[in-house]
Amino acid sequence: MQEMKSVLDEYKITAADMENMRAVAPHVAQARESIADFHYQWLLSNSQTAKFFPDEFTLKKARGAFLGWLDDLFSGQYDIGYYTKLNKIGATHVRIGLPAYLVNVQMSHIRGYLCDFIAGKLKEDPDLTTRVLGSLNQMIDMNMDLMTRSYREEEMKTHFLSYGLDSFIMTVAKWFVSGFNMVLVLGLVITGALALAMAVNEAIHTASMGLERVVLGLLGTLLILWVVIELLDTQIGHIRGRAFAIKVFVSVALVAELRKILTSSISHATWEDQAALAGSVMILGLIYWLISKTERA
Repeated sequence: MQEMKSVLDEYKITAADMENMRAVAPHVAQARESIADFHYQWLLSNSQTAKFFPDEFTLKKARGAFLGWLDDLFSGQYDIGYYTKLNKIGATHVRIGLPAYLVNVQMSHIRGYLCDFIAGKLKEDPDLTTRVLGSLNQMIDMNMDLMTRSYREEEMKTHFLSYGLDSFIMTVAKWFVSGFNMVLVLGLVITGALALAMAVNEAIHTASMGLERVVLGLLGTLLILWVVIELLDTQIGHIRGRAFAIKVFVSVALVAELRKILTSSISHATWEDQAALAGSVMILGLIYWLISKTERA
């Protein structure tokens, strides 16, 4: 379903577009046979496409597939099943040897016929006509794109012997990446639990050293816990498809340096060490600010 959602987003096809397609579906359903007649009259009159229908059985089978595509186009339901059907259409065109440019020519003729047909049916409502025709053009563009993609993939399978091996390797690689992502998430969860245990342990062992030491020690440990939470949230977001956030790793380094500053005040570090830490914090802070500014631009 994610593949189909991505394609719908790419073509900016919304729920309103789907409703527009459903609104005109009854008109198309009544004229589906005449639409198919127009389509196959053109195919049979063209010498380049007529040869793909050597007998009545082949023509009848192809006509049934076209009517199914037409019904699906105006169904308003574009899910993974729809995505799979369009991929199969592209693959079928490759298997029968239909050139890709002829597919585009056919779709162009169908687009023009459907636009004229719908404009005639909805001529009493110009606003609705405009909306429906806009949605129809988006849907046909998307159909052509998906058919072309599957056409290219099937063509590669046909002409390149290594395609199957390449596909297998890519599939195995994806499994490994998914497995490593899960291991990383589990590792961050365990690290977070250990950081929490470390905070409790530090509070117990520094309780007798004065309130200042307890607060600063706990604050440093809680900063580590915050870093783990940020990393875990970033990793989960990355698995769900969000962009890779380099900023979070800069914040991890920044927090680590801040923790060193806190602990150095307890351990009475030299001023040279504290100055070096302060300088590194300033540099990391500047990098963090530049990345944030770039992301907002």
